[in-house]
Amino acid sequence: MTTAATERDALADTVARVAADVPGVAFLRPGLVDLLRAPARTGPPRAAGRTPAGVRVSRASGAQPWEVDVQIVVHRDHHALTVARAVRDAVAAALSGAAPGVQVTVTVTNAV
Repeated sequence: MTTAATERDALADTVARVAADVPGVAFLRPGLVDLLRAPARTGPPRAAGRTPAGVRVSRASGAQPWEVDVQIVVHRDHHALTVARAVRDAVAAALSGAAPGVQVTVTVTNAV
């Protein structure tokens, strides 16, 4: 794995952990692969060499800042906009040292 891929995966893991810990977040939106994966599969997503569900980390070139897209599902009794802003702020703060100038986009995909 390249250095850029390793850095991207580390950032994605941090984003997933930080976003999931924000009050009001029910869970990160699972992707199609996560929905179809056998329930008996063991081990974290990293064991399969995949980024966490609901998180996309990319950059156009090595000189540009990282772009982070987080897709969340919120608890129905929380205000979606407030939760999305809290996730954005928490992720930006957590990555400020490792990824200066990071651009964070949060999308609320559903409420449960």
